Formats: sequence, C-alpha cells, structure tokens
Amino acid sequence: MANLNGIQMDANVQESTGEFTVIPAGKYRACLVSDQLRDNSAGTGKILEVKIQIMEGQFAGEVLTDYINITNASPKAQAIGQGTLKRICNLCGVPYPPQDTAGLMGKPLGIDVKVEKFTSNTTGKELDSNKIRAYGPVPTQQTQPTTQQAAPVQNASGW
Repeated sequence: MANLNGIQMDANVQESTGEFTVIPAGKYRACLVSDQLRDNSAGTGKILEVKIQIMEGQFAGEVLTDYINITNASPKAQAIGQGTLKRICNLCGVPYPPQDTAGLMGKPLGIDVKVEKFTSNTTGKELDSNKIRAYGPVPTQQTQPTTQQAAPVQNASGW
C-alpha cells in the first residue's frame, strides 16, 4: 500500500481516461505552452521536454510532447537537440542561446507532425503515436484535417 499522506495533490485535477488523441500527419499552427528541463534516462545529460498545443482547426487544443536534448554524452545528439532549440528560438524571435524559455511560450510556429507505430509495454499491441518531425514558419493556410488523413500544407520555404 502506498502512503500518500503529506503529498500535495490538486483536488480539481481533471480525471484521466488513459486515452490520447492521435492527430493526422500534416503541418499545423501551434505554440509552446509549457516545458520542463530534466535529466535524461541515463543521467548523463539534460532534456528539455516541451508541450506544444495545436492552435487552429479540428485539432485545436490538442497537446503534443517533444523531447529536445540540450546536453548529451553523444555530441551528435547534443548538436541535433541544440539545433532544434535554435530553430524554435529563431521562429519565435528569441535570441539564441536563450537564458530561459519564457520568451518562447505562446508564440506561434509551425510544426510538421507524423504518425508512427509503437508497441504498448502494457498490452503488447501496436498503436499509433504522434511525433514532431520538424519546426517551421506558421503555415500560411490551415486545412481542416479529417480524422482519416491530414492535408499537408506547403508554404514558400517548403519545410
């Protein structure tokens, strides 16, 4: 039996059903809504976990999570992660390297989302999940994706 005495809990927290929505692949207008800097699983680096919310269309309000390596024992993983953060900063008009992430919150940017398969570690079933493939400028046109398939939007930069 777990002793929860003395642990602060929010009595107004929304009940979780354990389900999540998989949005169709495509380009979406989004913004960062929260983040957390934490140790990576090996304890050898830092990961910036960012929550990114879709701002428009049928999936407005859906939140995706991305994990960005800030420091890592692998120079390649670290360079990719820091390059991703630099891209986000440039899209949001925040000088790189930032002192903190406050200036990134709520600023619109584009995300290119893909759908990928994974095997559930609880049921063993193959499920779908979303992954942010790339960050780019805000899409100039937002199509209304359907639950079957999103219509990717191209802009002048072709990201």
